[in-house]
Amino acid sequence: MKRKLFCGWVCLVTLLMLTGAVWAQDKYPSRPIEMVIPMGAGGTNDQIGRIYADQLGKDLGVTITAVNRTGGTGVQGTIYVTKARKDGYTFMIGSGAWLSYQPVVNKEVPYDPLKDFIPLGFVASVPQAIVVRNDSPFKTLGELVEYARKNPGKLKNAVGGLLTESHFSIELLCYNENIKITTVPFTSGADSMTALLGGHVDIASNTLPSLGPQITAGQLRGLSVSSKTRHPDFPNILTTAELGYPYLNLLPWWGFYLPAGVPQEVVNVMTSAVEKVSRNPEVIQRIARLGFIPEYRGPEELRKHLEEEIKMVRRVAESAGLIK
Repeated sequence: MKRKLFCGWVCLVTLLMLTGAVWAQDKYPSRPIEMVIPMGAGGTNDQIGRIYADQLGKDLGVTITAVNRTGGTGVQGTIYVTKARKDGYTFMIGSGAWLSYQPVVNKEVPYDPLKDFIPLGFVASVPQAIVVRNDSPFKTLGELVEYARKNPGKLKNAVGGLLTESHFSIELLCYNENIKITTVPFTSGADSMTALLGGHVDIASNTLPSLGPQITAGQLRGLSVSSKTRHPDFPNILTTAELGYPYLNLLPWWGFYLPAGVPQEVVNVMTSAVEKVSRNPEVIQRIARLGFIPEYRGPEELRKHLEEEIKMVRRVAESAGLIK
């Protein structure tokens, strides 16, 4: 009897030890994590993503590898994330191009941005500016709008990529002011700026940091900036709200997402980690030095932001005949 009781205790202790070992091995995270950046290396998405990959890895005690998975203006990388194992070892940086614009305009996009992903937090945005050449007759955004109203389709807008914030900034202006401005697409923001400076188009919209050198050099004139307040480096450029166009508030933004189906314990770990990094003074300084606006918002606020942006995109895209 005593022998059986002893053996029973040995089995129980062994079982508890094995269970504890398995639990320890499975405690998240216990191995490298892949952060998917659905756009190419070197751009703004890449810069933000790698800043976070570096600090998240340090805080979580594992290697986080930032991987660029390009194609379809962010769509292919996003599809990859939806197909990843739901274990928390694959997540992505999200932005409007592949979460707000493409899914609305292109019906062939196979994911639902509101159902197929779990938001972890909004982390940053960047001011969007509308510019003309410095020798342009338009000194204000109001003058440009009035000219477009009297001359439908005559003004040409250089777009460094369709279905982006730079594209929709002008489409949103046209929608609300009932005007027509012709879109001229280019393969990149740099190409669109070359066309504007060369006099081939009349207007362009892009992020203020990317336009800054030409504005400072006196080649471009900023007509408006879409941020809530004026940019400290360009205090003479009025905000769209100051100019009487409060709806013209599109800003490229970034947040982080897990694929739907990941266990809640993992979601909790990653949500806390993203918030901690977003409040790290060194990270805030690194993002600000790039000309971006560090701004943390929680998962529900990010979800609400995405919902509202999708509604806007659908409304404007339908009006402009952009739905494929």
